[in-house]
Amino acid sequence: MYKVLIVEDDPMVASINSIFLEKYSNLEVINIAKNEEEVFEILEKNCIDLILCDVYLGKSNGIEILKKIRSKGILTDIIFITALNESNKIKEAVAFGAIDFLIKPYNQARLDAAIGKFLKKNELLIKTTMDQEECDEYFSSDSNQTEFPKGINEKTLEKIELFLSENRKKWWNANKLSEQLNISTVTLNKYLKYLVSINKLTVNTSYGEVGRPENFYKYHNK
Repeated sequence: MYKVLIVEDDPMVASINSIFLEKYSNLEVINIAKNEEEVFEILEKNCIDLILCDVYLGKSNGIEILKKIRSKGILTDIIFITALNESNKIKEAVAFGAIDFLIKPYNQARLDAAIGKFLKKNELLIKTTMDQEECDEYFSSDSNQTEFPKGINEKTLEKIELFLSENRKKWWNANKLSEQLNISTVTLNKYLKYLVSINKLTVNTSYGEVGRPENFYKYHNK
């Protein structure tokens, strides 16, 4: 079981990140930290395998936290999930050992790719030694990309999925979603069908007394 620490000062975002990880039986969220002080208090008491970390944490900074973690000889893997998109900062994070960088808003599929990278690397590192083929596999895991069906745009998918995940208590039809997201119902129906196909949404068909059946969608409460 891999132990995970979420570092995020927004309680709602921290909750969403935690919910997204519930599908993994081999990951356990140990705690949520809001700032640098809390991070090191938790690291002193727990052996953490993976940190999901924001960069902007009020008076704290995620990349500076990463630097201090490395200065203490702690080799915990770190995935950044942040609104930061400055290339020099991303390069700095990677240079200090971040294994992936997700720019908000993101979707479950992109997080799955990052978690998959973490799991693959750690499976390879179980062995005491690696041959060249295993080394090649370890470093090539960075190039894994999520492929989407024709007509599915990643950014549009992220926008729809993030809205539904944040409003998971309600059932939504295409017309209501169109009003909220400013996306045509024709386009929405294509994305909703795709999200149902990958088991992200539950669909409920309402027949009513008259008229055509209408589909309502709800994000899975896992």
